[in-house]
Amino acid sequence: MTRAVQVQTGETKVPGWCALCCSRCGCFSIVKEGRLVRIEADPSHPTGRALCAKGQAAPEQVYSDDRLLYPMKRTRPKDDVDPGWVRISWDEALDTIAGQMTRIAAESGPESVAFALTTPSGTAISDSLQWIERLLRAFGSSNNCYGTEICNWHKDHATEYTYGVGIGRPDLDQAGCILLWGHNPNTSWLAQAQRVSEARRRGASIVVVDPRRAGPAIKADQWLQIRPGTDGALALGIAWVMLSESGYDHDFVHRWTNAPMLIHESEGRLLTAFDIGAPEGADRYVGWDQGRSAPVVMAANPAQQVKTDWLLTGEVTVDGPRGAIVCRPVFDHYYALCAEWSPERTAEVTGVPADQIRDTARLLWASRPVSYYVWSGVGQHTNATQTDRAISILYSLLGSIGSSGGNQQPAGVPLNDVSGHELVTDVQRSKTLGLQERPLGPPKNGWCTSRDLYHSILEGEPYRVRALLGFGQNLVISHGGVERGIEALKALEFHVQTDIFLTPTASYADIVLPVNTAWERDSLRVGFEITDAASGWVQFRHAAVESAGESRDDGWMVFELAKRLGLADLFWGG
Repeated sequence: MTRAVQVQTGETKVPGWCALCCSRCGCFSIVKEGRLVRIEADPSHPTGRALCAKGQAAPEQVYSDDRLLYPMKRTRPKDDVDPGWVRISWDEALDTIAGQMTRIAAESGPESVAFALTTPSGTAISDSLQWIERLLRAFGSSNNCYGTEICNWHKDHATEYTYGVGIGRPDLDQAGCILLWGHNPNTSWLAQAQRVSEARRRGASIVVVDPRRAGPAIKADQWLQIRPGTDGALALGIAWVMLSESGYDHDFVHRWTNAPMLIHESEGRLLTAFDIGAPEGADRYVGWDQGRSAPVVMAANPAQQVKTDWLLTGEVTVDGPRGAIVCRPVFDHYYALCAEWSPERTAEVTGVPADQIRDTARLLWASRPVSYYVWSGVGQHTNATQTDRAISILYSLLGSIGSSGGNQQPAGVPLNDVSGHELVTDVQRSKTLGLQERPLGPPKNGWCTSRDLYHSILEGEPYRVRALLGFGQNLVISHGGVERGIEALKALEFHVQTDIFLTPTASYADIVLPVNTAWERDSLRVGFEITDAASGWVQFRHAAVESAGESRDDGWMVFELAKRLGLADLFWGG
């Protein structure tokens, strides 16, 4: 169903989806006499089997007395208890914003105007996210204070350092075992929680790593009550049991990972064909063929590699044009690291009993294929990147990557990316706050942390951010360092905040812009994330009711600003 239909009660059912979290549950908006009266699940939708309390409370959000309804500007200093808000027109608001952005960029460079976008995993900004990102990049800003480092960086981006891609989609319908690590889908992803429950009913094993016995942990086959922050140690401990006792997928490790590649011990890098005088050069790596007792240049594409009895553990000496080179395989280094984490030592550090660590390793191996998902329980720690890599390598030992019942990369629907990556210059990219300290972290994608943003605003290092455009990002509430955050917001020369409500962060803005709710705007969604069928689902969602007051969606604001900033040609004329 794509169009609203009348039902006998005088109500209208408007099909769509709830945009308030990443589950994006298919639903009907029930409208009577022009008012949204309730939200109902749409069982025909791939994510529409049920709705959580947040989605069902949509009418309360739409008709809240606390809604922002009109653009407003501050008339008193930021340290005044009363901001002196005054209603202004959209034209005045947008003209003022564009004028200030243009002036500050001309004086200090576009990097001095930062953006702050809220999460599409928990808000309806997903309706307009790509348009906001396009404006940021087209304008030339180098900084998006996005919050990825406390949300999805580890699973969607740090995982690329192990797999080359993000965590992917767990094939829950075919999994023999489901591993949920620091992730409770009952509270954050209802469509996924339903699939986990169905998998358990058909006999799949459930393993949950969580300090709390909540959600799937209540009925899990193994609930590992871990000490927070010790997840990396637990991953190494489970891996050691698999390597030394329960077993691992030798064929997968041999063929599809870098485990057999030799490491040049004295230089701490992968050995290349150039090092052994082979013609393939420095772009090809080398393994040790045990059958031939000789180094062999490995195929560039693992799928084209001739079956070889690779050395995985031990040390060899390879002759090269510049002398003998002592080498060990990548796997040997990993094996040695895991060997330091016996179940007993792991138990001391993590609080998970040694016998349970052994039982979990055996269960994971015996119940393959395994699907897994990792989220905030891991992501909101300072060691999240390396922890996720430890979990990723543990998962690789199971050989479930890309298989039926494992984690997959859905093809989805081919479409053009309109978020403007092609507009980013090398100079713009080089100025992202924090890039020098963390060149492989979020700054490489243009995402700065709130800590670095505050430092730039207050200390002017490496340059001073003078203006901030906040799109729903409630920094004062969702990020650490509250007092310093308030100090930074007060110090901004110009601050714009868009939101549905006057949040604590919005209360420090110079101009606030009223955003309408997901139920008051049209939107297009290409792909839902839970299954292959859902990934290919394209849906247009009609506004269920008129926007309250003069509220508008973020996308409309972006296009209007683009026209005023002289960027209309990059926004199809606006």
